[in-house]
Amino acid sequence: MWNFIVLCLALCSCTYALTEEELKLQMTKLVMKCNKDSQVDMMELVQLQSFVVPTKMATKCVLACAYKAADVMTADGLYNIEHAYKIAEQMKNGDEKRLENAKKMADLCVKVNEEKVSDGEKGCDRAALIFKCTVDNAPKFGFKL
Repeated sequence: MWNFIVLCLALCSCTYALTEEELKLQMTKLVMKCNKDSQVDMMELVQLQSFVVPTKMATKCVLACAYKAADVMTADGLYNIEHAYKIAEQMKNGDEKRLENAKKMADLCVKVNEEKVSDGEKGCDRAALIFKCTVDNAPKFGFKL
């Protein structure tokens, strides 16, 4: 359901091998939990599932909330590259090329931390940038959206 977020490669801090289905379920729960506070329209969340980069601040903030809860983002609102590497390792499933590609994508997406954003540590704008980087680049590294 939430493939695009799975591809951010930094969804939870578990120490065992993770399946995509487990990550999708965790992320879905986080998004729904985060949406309780903001009540983003369900159509906006469906747009995320269709890989449409959010433009409304409330939707970006739900994404930031979920990313922070999953350690995709730090409390300071930055992409968490160290955690991305950990998740890449946990999801490699014995495939070294998958691990290599996941790290390359993380290295590419960490550049969103250099972008100027309007909301600072809140991370809403940066969450949308992480999402966009993932959607734009996942196919280039062999990941399905």
